Amino acid sequence: MSTLTGTGGLIRLILRRDRVRLPVWFGLVAMLVIGVASSVADAYPTEVARQAFLHTTNGDPTQLMMIGPIYDSSAGGLAAWRVRGQAALLIALASMFLVIRGTRAEEEVGRSELLGSTVVGRHAALTATLIVAFAANLVTALFVALGLIGQGLPPQGSLVMALSVAAAGCLFAALAGLTAQLTESSRTATGLAATAMAVLYAVRATADVQQSHGISWLSPFGWTQHMRPFAGDHYWPLLPVAGLILLLVAGAYRISARRDLDAGILPPRLGPTDAAPGLRTSLALAWRLQRGTLLAWAVAFTAFSAGLGGAAQSAAEQLNASEALRGLVERMGGGSRPVDGFFAFVIYLMSQVISVYAIQATLRLRAEETAGRADILLTGPVGRLRWAGGHLAIVVAGSGIVLAGLGLGMGLVYGLSTGDLGAEVARLLGASLTRLPSVLVLAAISALVYGLLPRLTAIIAYAALGLCLVLEFAVELLHANPSILMVSPFAQTPGLPVAEFTVTPLIVLTAVAAGLTTVGLAALRRRDLE
Repeated sequence: MSTLTGTGGLIRLILRRDRVRLPVWFGLVAMLVIGVASSVADAYPTEVARQAFLHTTNGDPTQLMMIGPIYDSSAGGLAAWRVRGQAALLIALASMFLVIRGTRAEEEVGRSELLGSTVVGRHAALTATLIVAFAANLVTALFVALGLIGQGLPPQGSLVMALSVAAAGCLFAALAGLTAQLTESSRTATGLAATAMAVLYAVRATADVQQSHGISWLSPFGWTQHMRPFAGDHYWPLLPVAGLILLLVAGAYRISARRDLDAGILPPRLGPTDAAPGLRTSLALAWRLQRGTLLAWAVAFTAFSAGLGGAAQSAAEQLNASEALRGLVERMGGGSRPVDGFFAFVIYLMSQVISVYAIQATLRLRAEETAGRADILLTGPVGRLRWAGGHLAIVVAGSGIVLAGLGLGMGLVYGLSTGDLGAEVARLLGASLTRLPSVLVLAAISALVYGLLPRLTAIIAYAALGLCLVLEFAVELLHANPSILMVSPFAQTPGLPVAEFTVTPLIVLTAVAAGLTTVGLAALRRRDLE
C-alpha cells in the first residue's frame, strides 16, 4: 500500500467537514482586500491627497512598524499598503488553523487512528490537508484578483497583490504542517507556529522602521512585501517563498515517516504528580486551561494599542482629511478633537476583533467535551453549571482584561506624548470597557448555541460575528441604510470618547447577554454530552 493511499477520500472528507469554515475563513480575507481597495478612491480622491498621505505615512515610524511603507501613491498602491499586510496575517492564521485541525487535532482525538485502521496511507492525512490549504489560498487569490480588476485596478498589479497574500497563506500552511509533526498537542503546535509568525512579523517591522533591506530578507513577510503590487509588480520574490515551502513540507514528511502515530518529536512537558491547591474549584481549572490564550491576547492588544497611541495624532489628521471616515465618526457622535474620532474608530473596530477571543474562549467548553475531559470531570462532585460557569466567568473577565489592555496601551503612550497622562488613560480605558457588553453578546450567542446545538457552535458563533462585519461593510462601502446596523451589538454602545455616555444601551446589552447565556446553560443541563 502506498503512503498516499486514500488521499482523495480524505480531501473529500475535509471539504465536507469544513464546508462552512473554509468559505468563512478565506472568504473574509477576500472581502477585506476588495472592500478596503474600493474605499481608497473615496477616502483619497486626488493625487495631491494621496501624495500627502504617502509622505506623512512613510515618515511615521509607528505606521512603518505596524503596516510598512507605501511604495506608490496610486489608488492601487495605497490599497496594497493598507490591507496587504493584514490580509497576509489573516490568511496565514486561517491556513495554520486548517492544517493543524486536519492533522495533529485529528490524531489528538483519535480519529486518525480509526482511519489508519482502514486503507489509508501514512502520509495521506498530511497530504490531503496541505492540498486543501494550498487550494483554498489559490482560490482566494483568484477572487481577490478578479475583485480588484473589477474595480478598475491594473490587472497585473491585482494579480501580484493576490499572489502576495496567497503566498503568505501557503507558507504558514507548510509551517503548520511541520509543527504538527513536532508535538503531541494541537495547542502546542499552534503555539509554535503562531510564535514563529509573530517573530517573523516583528523582523519585518524592524526592517521597515530602520529602512534596512538586508534585515527584511530575514522574514518571509519581507519577501512578499518586495513583490510591490501596483508599484513595480515583481514576481521573483515568489521563488524564495516557494523554496521555503518545499523545505518545510519536506521536513514535515520526513518527521511523519519516522514518528509513531499520536506522538511527536519534541518531548511533552510532564505536569506535577499532585495538583496544586489552587485547582480545587472548577473556576480555578478553567483559569488554568485558558490563561495562556488570555495572556497572549492581552499582551498582543496592549502592545498593538501602544503603537496606535504613538501614531494617533498623525492618523487623526489623515482620518479628518477623509470624507468617508469623517462621516463614520460623525455617526458615532461627532466630537471636538479629531484625535478622539480616531480613538473611537479604533476602539469600535478592535472590539469586534476582541469578540474573536470571547468566542474562542467560550468554544473551550466544546473542546473539553469532544476531547472527553468534561465527562471525566463531571463524574465527580462538579455539576455541569459549575463547570460551564467557571469557563464563562473567565470569558467575561478575560474580555474585560483584553479591552482594558487596548485602552491602557493607547492612553499611556498618547498621554505621555501630550503630558496629560491621567486624563487620557481614564478616558480611553473607559471608552474601551464601554464596549464590553457588545463583546459579551457574541460570547452569549456562542453559549446559547453550545447548549442547544453543540456541533454548530463554532459555525453559528463566527457567522454571527461575520454578519456584524458584513453589515458594517454594506453601510460604509455600499452606502446601505445605516438602520440595518440596529441588529449589531457593536452599533448600540456609545462611541466614546466622541459620543455622549449613556448607560441604557449597556444595561440592555448586558441583559440580552445574560438571557442568552441562561437559556444556553439550561439547555446544557438537559442534553446529553457527546
